[in-house]
Amino acid sequence: MTLIAGACGVVADAVPACLSSLRFPGIAPLRHHRGTAFSVVVGQSVETPQSHHEVQPSQWAEGRFVLAFDGWLANRADLADALDVPDDPARPDSGLVAQALLRWGEDALTRLHGDFALVWWDGQDRRLLAACDRTGGRTLFFYASGRGLVFASVLPALFSHPLVPRTLDSEQVGLSVFALAPPLGPTCFRDIRQLMPGHCLLWDDDGVRERRYWRLDPTRRIRFRRDDDYVAAGREILDRVVGEAARIDGPLVCLLSGGLDSSAVAATTARLTAPRPLHVVTFRPDPAAALPAQPASGFHDEWGHAQTVAALYPSMVHHAAAAVSDNPEARLRRFFRLTGRPPFHLLALSWMGPGMDKVGALGAKTLLTGLAGNATLSASALHGLMRARAGDAASVLWGAALSASLSQPVLSYVRSAAPEGWRDAWQRMAGRRPWWRRQLPLREAAVARLQVRRHWDGFAQGDPAANWGQRGRLRLIERTWWARSCLSGERFGDGFSLRDPLADVRLAEYCLAIPSSQFTRWGRDRHLARRVLADRLPPQVAEERRKGIQSAHWHDWMTRLRPWLESEVDAIADNPLAADLLDVERLRAILARWPADAGSAQQHQSNIMIVLGRAIAVGNFIRWAEGRNR
Repeated sequence: MTLIAGACGVVADAVPACLSSLRFPGIAPLRHHRGTAFSVVVGQSVETPQSHHEVQPSQWAEGRFVLAFDGWLANRADLADALDVPDDPARPDSGLVAQALLRWGEDALTRLHGDFALVWWDGQDRRLLAACDRTGGRTLFFYASGRGLVFASVLPALFSHPLVPRTLDSEQVGLSVFALAPPLGPTCFRDIRQLMPGHCLLWDDDGVRERRYWRLDPTRRIRFRRDDDYVAAGREILDRVVGEAARIDGPLVCLLSGGLDSSAVAATTARLTAPRPLHVVTFRPDPAAALPAQPASGFHDEWGHAQTVAALYPSMVHHAAAAVSDNPEARLRRFFRLTGRPPFHLLALSWMGPGMDKVGALGAKTLLTGLAGNATLSASALHGLMRARAGDAASVLWGAALSASLSQPVLSYVRSAAPEGWRDAWQRMAGRRPWWRRQLPLREAAVARLQVRRHWDGFAQGDPAANWGQRGRLRLIERTWWARSCLSGERFGDGFSLRDPLADVRLAEYCLAIPSSQFTRWGRDRHLARRVLADRLPPQVAEERRKGIQSAHWHDWMTRLRPWLESEVDAIADNPLAADLLDVERLRAILARWPADAGSAQQHQSNIMIVLGRAIAVGNFIRWAEGRNR
């Protein structure tokens, strides 16, 4: 975890002074490089064994180039081999990155695997290249004007520069409630952008240009003769990406739920690193909360499943972290400050908070997770909310049949794939608004003004180059990477980074290229993951068909918070921007029809958690950004 901040142009001299008051846990004292047109500050942390040898910013080619690098390289050995240099354990990752940039220029970016953001300054040509990795592990925020460019790893560092305005963009704030398909790149602050996965930024005397330097290829195909070959290849890639991600300085710590994904990462890490201790942390429900009856399709507490995994590996040290209903506003405000946006889920910060506190107490500098697994290793071939095209009818019908074999609602699957006009007519006949519209707490005038329908259409269309079987998986992979980038700033509050080997480009490319039948078979979903993990997980986990239910205590918590929720809705009504965007009458109607118990609340979950919850988060965000308490 490294802090990068800097500027190009006539604004470069302001960088050191404006950062002097910033402090983040785990960040060493700032080091500064100052030139006539370029200035950069780096606050270094130790994330890998090689990080002890980092000295940044670093100069190359007799001072012509300056590099600032935040992150870690997964493919050190391969990169060193391609560069014809020894893989010296004392060589920091930034040294290999600099050698790659000197050798291949911008083409080096597609050769780098891992999580990173970098800034590469060419003092001779007065040219800056800034880039972030392809999977959203790191990002940069930037502001460009006629006077120059200001950039930083985290928003407080950017806002500390006197050139950078802190003005809300009402359009982006409104679109932030549309978690399915928000616009990528713009932030909730006017003229401030976020560098998205697989994108780079070029600055020179001609101005600023942003472009995408890489994207997944949906036309690539991998076909084996034998079914078991897909499993063997999947295991080989999984072992490789997890082994590379386990190159961590300090304690090894991993999240461990009762599901396939975090269990895959934890079990594989234990296999590869034993007897080195591996601390695993499992989130548990609030023991003081009333829970609804456990449905047949899920379970509330994942501790039992996680224990069966930990029991297989003597090197695992298992820790529980029970959720607590604490001060949600304090957690919201920290999230706003570090990410510059409202969260998608109002209670997620409180649900995950105690677990993250436990990780920090263990002294972790990096936390291993498997959050991207649903988009890669444990993906399903079934995807809803994807508009079918001419020629997709046979694939849609086969998908519906597969849904039936899994006891899933067939009619809903077919309806989600129907042309938009058919779906709209279906909803009108039922006397309901479109599904995507019912999820939004926006006023009708705001929906029209923000052209939300256009964003929904883009989401439902998907990549036209992909076939039906790939389109949904491709969209899920890219949205997963986008979500990672939006949350990357939280590491500056936690004091440790998140590292997710299941988000690795090589695993994503493999999963996108193999047949969809590897993911879903008749009566069996997540087919690839179950077979790949059969050699390292107990059958109770590898063959579990039910889902772990996070935040099962949501009704209990929201009921406790009801006075605060009511005061937040009043504050929305009193704030001009919030009242212009959000449907206050609908929010008050939701509060007035509050369910009496956790059981009856399940049918109201969408209204309470998505509509009301996101509105509260957005309203609070607006007041925070405007500097108001109420």
